[in-house]
Amino acid sequence: MPERQLQQFMEAHLQATPSVRRLVVGFSGGLDSTVLLHAVVQLAPVLGVEIAAVHVHHGLSPQADAWAVHVMQVCDHLSVPLMALRVRVTPTHGSLEEAARAARREAFVGVLQAGDALLLAQHQDDQAETVLFRLMRGAGVRGLAAMQAASELPAASGTVPLWRPLLGLPRSRLLAYAIEHQLEWIEDESNADVRHARNFLRHEALPLLEKRWPSLSATLAQTAKRMQEAEGLLEEMAAEMALVAIDAQQRLDINVLQSFSMPRQRLLLRYWLQQQDFLLPDEALLQKIMDEVVAARTDATPLLAWTGCELRRYREHLYVMSPLLALPEGWQCRWDGCRPLLLPDGRYLYASLPLPPDSVVRFRQGGERLRRAGHEHSASLKRLLQERGIPPWCRDRLPLVFVDEVLYAVAGTDLYANAAGARLSWTPVE
Repeated sequence: MPERQLQQFMEAHLQATPSVRRLVVGFSGGLDSTVLLHAVVQLAPVLGVEIAAVHVHHGLSPQADAWAVHVMQVCDHLSVPLMALRVRVTPTHGSLEEAARAARREAFVGVLQAGDALLLAQHQDDQAETVLFRLMRGAGVRGLAAMQAASELPAASGTVPLWRPLLGLPRSRLLAYAIEHQLEWIEDESNADVRHARNFLRHEALPLLEKRWPSLSATLAQTAKRMQEAEGLLEEMAAEMALVAIDAQQRLDINVLQSFSMPRQRLLLRYWLQQQDFLLPDEALLQKIMDEVVAARTDATPLLAWTGCELRRYREHLYVMSPLLALPEGWQCRWDGCRPLLLPDGRYLYASLPLPPDSVVRFRQGGERLRRAGHEHSASLKRLLQERGIPPWCRDRLPLVFVDEVLYAVAGTDLYANAAGARLSWTPVE
């Protein structure tokens, strides 16, 4: 039965993470989460932590309100505090299932606090289903690693542990536990709809394959473990390459990148993007990055964009960033430098000293010249920015301060007309 494995898992992870003071169980009311919540409650005196439950009401089923009532009744019976959250599922990309999972994840993030660990009830059969599903989609090592028993979830308070203590147990063990303890659970009618890919695998493909290979679910779960080990080794390899290829500004050196074999280049690119929390490109887009950006001429400034991300090249470096907001044409503002100035793209501009009277802030329009402190003649601002290696997309976003229509200072650089004047800086966009 699950109790012994669950206790071993919880004690080991609580010992390794002493900051955890509360276990929050994701509780849908189905068989799996009902077993998890019940078993954790029985272990609470031994574990010495608080127990809570969180239920997400998607509103996708006509039975959703009845499920919420059932969940409340179960939690009342177990004396477990319940956080019931209602979300709106609005699929924009992908399937309704994916949108529901994303909404549920966001709901969890919104209630988790420092000292919490989130417990989810996925089991061995779920893991096998995930491996097979991702194999059908052509996943690589990372995808076939499937779900981890212990990982982290970003939350408002930082990151909180995300644990799946039932991942090594087949569903049959959970069902036996539920029957033994006379538990009641709900059945989501949508889980029987084989039009959904995962339901097709669960109800038709896997049972058929298990007639020929009875240990298939356990075998696929072991495959996921081996893929997790392989992914860990690849992560270590990428981190070693990153030490020589990625600088303090998070730029990727193209010459260093190209010194590696092609598989290592692709690995390093994925690692670089992942470390900055950008959505990883699919294989076709990754190849496009290699062909159109990495292999571009040194004097080219190519751009590739995908959801939430822009990847650019300037000279010998790759840059990645969130999509840049368009600046309003002709924007300018009078500013004395005494208080922060809110720029149109959400940055705040600061001055170390008050500015000369009648100072005006605006962005580049082309043809600007600057006579720097200690220099007899003015120089083209474009050339000065090129000499400093400032990428073209950054140049057009540098706030310029003019006094009586004469360029006085360029924020974020060493370009000033007055050596004793104010120095300008800004906060990044939140």
